[in-house]
Amino acid sequence: MTRVTQADVARAAGTSMAVVSYVVNRGPRPVAEETRQRVLAAIEQTGYRPDGVARALVGGSTMTLGLIVPDIANEFFAELAGAVEHAARAAKRTVLLANSDGDVQTELGLLETFLQRRIDGVVIISKAPITAARMLEQAETRRVFLGAAPAGESSIGVDNFGGAVAATIHLVGHGFERIAMIGGPAGDEVAEARRAGWQHAITSLGAVDDLAFVHQPFTFDGGYVGARQLLGARPQAVFAASDRQAIGLLRAAADEGLSVPDDLAVITFDGSAASAYAVPSLTTVQQPIAEMAALAVQQLIEPDPQPLNAVLEVGLVVRRSCGCS
Repeated sequence: MTRVTQADVARAAGTSMAVVSYVVNRGPRPVAEETRQRVLAAIEQTGYRPDGVARALVGGSTMTLGLIVPDIANEFFAELAGAVEHAARAAKRTVLLANSDGDVQTELGLLETFLQRRIDGVVIISKAPITAARMLEQAETRRVFLGAAPAGESSIGVDNFGGAVAATIHLVGHGFERIAMIGGPAGDEVAEARRAGWQHAITSLGAVDDLAFVHQPFTFDGGYVGARQLLGARPQAVFAASDRQAIGLLRAAADEGLSVPDDLAVITFDGSAASAYAVPSLTTVQQPIAEMAALAVQQLIEPDPQPLNAVLEVGLVVRRSCGCS
């Protein structure tokens, strides 16, 4: 089908392209109401749709934001994407969602695609934050990093260290001394902060003789494999660095004939909706997803935003998996 242009609308309305442009863009010059109604009728008749990129060249904004996450199948990132979309919609913006699969080259390619579409700003969970920041700075595109961020960039994170300390201390409060951990990928900034919190808590409280820890991806399989590595040492409790890992851990415990929480206490980090529906329901460190999303969108759309480096508080949601009734 041939693309309908403003010239087609102008012919149908019996007016000039300039007048059509004034109606479509609500300015910069006023249009008589009778003429405006004629143009609107011609737009409906021809099926004309404004070119978002062309309008951006004129108005400086596509009213579009980008969001890049490393794993859209992960419940936490899916909920985060929903929260960002909700906050953006309230601000009359549209969100383009992209999944990098945790791959650096894929992420950078997605960023390039976003820049070609002239999006107004990007919310990104990045595997290559320095390179991503450089690309976006060169394009003069606003950005907010969630989690790892280069110095000087706007970022929103949570208290991963403090949350891990709180989770571990909660297990110690149950009287457990052998508390193992399934951590995230080695070198990941978020994963390392959670490991540091767990290690600080068990060391300072004298809750373990030797540390039982494994690195695993933030996946169901990572939790399952990590649990199979740890359960031979018969820990009394396991802290999983993510809800997905914890669900994999529950499966591994069942395969070993262990009952959670009677034989093994479990606690986790993220607070996705899935954690409430696991069997048993998971005690978890909950991240403030809606607050993170609202702050990120606000930072991208504010006329003159101040630099943002927010570290948000987390909260422990107590359920059955740790042994609480």
